[in-house]
Amino acid sequence: MKSITYSIFVLVALLVSCEDYLEIDPPKNQLAGENIFTESTTVDGVFAHIYAQFRDQAFTKGSTTGLSYLFGHYADELDHLSEGQPLTRSYYNNGVLATEGTGDLWNVSYNIIYDCNRILEGVNGSKSLDSALKDRFLGEAYFVRAFVHFYITNFFGEIPYITTTDYRVNQKVVRDDVESVYQHLEEDLLLATELLSETSGDGTNFRPNRWTAAALLSRVYLYQDKWQLALNEAELVIGNSGYGLEPNLDLVFLKDSPETLWQLDTGMEGENTDEAGTFVPVSAPPSNTALNTALLEAFEPGDARREQWVGSITDGSQTWYFPYKYKERMATDQTQECPILLRLVEAYLIAAEASAQLGNLEDGLDYLNAIRERATLDELGSMGREELLEAILQERRIELFSELGHRYFDLKRTGRADAVLGLLKPFWDPTDILLPLPEDELLKNPKLLPQNEGY
Repeated sequence: MKSITYSIFVLVALLVSCEDYLEIDPPKNQLAGENIFTESTTVDGVFAHIYAQFRDQAFTKGSTTGLSYLFGHYADELDHLSEGQPLTRSYYNNGVLATEGTGDLWNVSYNIIYDCNRILEGVNGSKSLDSALKDRFLGEAYFVRAFVHFYITNFFGEIPYITTTDYRVNQKVVRDDVESVYQHLEEDLLLATELLSETSGDGTNFRPNRWTAAALLSRVYLYQDKWQLALNEAELVIGNSGYGLEPNLDLVFLKDSPETLWQLDTGMEGENTDEAGTFVPVSAPPSNTALNTALLEAFEPGDARREQWVGSITDGSQTWYFPYKYKERMATDQTQECPILLRLVEAYLIAAEASAQLGNLEDGLDYLNAIRERATLDELGSMGREELLEAILQERRIELFSELGHRYFDLKRTGRADAVLGLLKPFWDPTDILLPLPEDELLKNPKLLPQNEGY
């Protein structure tokens, strides 16, 4: 990530940070705000601020308050072993309250959306940036705005889709129905795919490109059962992007993996992911978390991912297992691992599922078997549509475990959450399919009412 000077950072922080985006006051220095968008370096500074939030504050962070950790416990991937993490315990017991536990998910997300809208408005109005730079900045902002809204609607259901920085508008926003949110997501991502180039230009995957946007668009289509559109975008990424599945499982999560579509910079050379420090214990018994037995038993015999991506630790009498995709807990001479937000393998899984739903069973098998081959599993032979769809969901469970809540979202979108989690988790209730909106947001803007059912 390009470094920025202290003065630029202060300017960006003052202009794009806010305690509560939906309550933001009118700008006090409009001229300074406009001047941000006269130079590409200052626009890059705003993006640097956005990605720092993704790494350190937003739901994408790799710490114990990030999505991978909390929703691994909320679903059936992780067992919580500690009484000293009350927030995690509330997720593990499906007892999240409107008064705590969701404020950061909401507020940081909308702060990032504000940053994106500031870029969109400022870059569109800039007379000094050339057209190529404008396209890159606009495409990137459309993508990030969609990325964040996608997760918020999957957390909370109906949400405001914010497209302006006008505080007078944002103080009166109402919640859009989920169908409308997805329509906005499609619009933003289609714009992003048109505006972004095929590479980030700096040889890294720290900035989204056209294929990153297409990969997320394929997911957005999949979540709406738009099978042909999902397949089109997934196949476009697989066949044209130049990315490829890393054949060596030990290298998949390294910084330069050929299947990483988008990852976050660690901020300093030699630093590695927070995920490793969160999931990999230093002694037995682990102090906080371990993989759930049901997940361990879901691995097929001979699956190399069980060997390469699952670690173990023992005290001599008992053994605990943990996610071992990211392995570097400490700093190294050079950064070895960066947090990955999008991997090419998901496009294969989407192409498999969409093909199966469309009745193209042979194509679906081919995409699925490409992933199984890498995991040293035997290819699956011909089967019926429903059996193939079950195999694909099983593959998603194993391939994407402990990554950004995929397991929970898969149970949710396929209508299986009650059947699966209701049996495994004694406090599960059907209304737990959505989180509660933060109570303080409802108090500030009653137009966001009613609260989600069950809270």
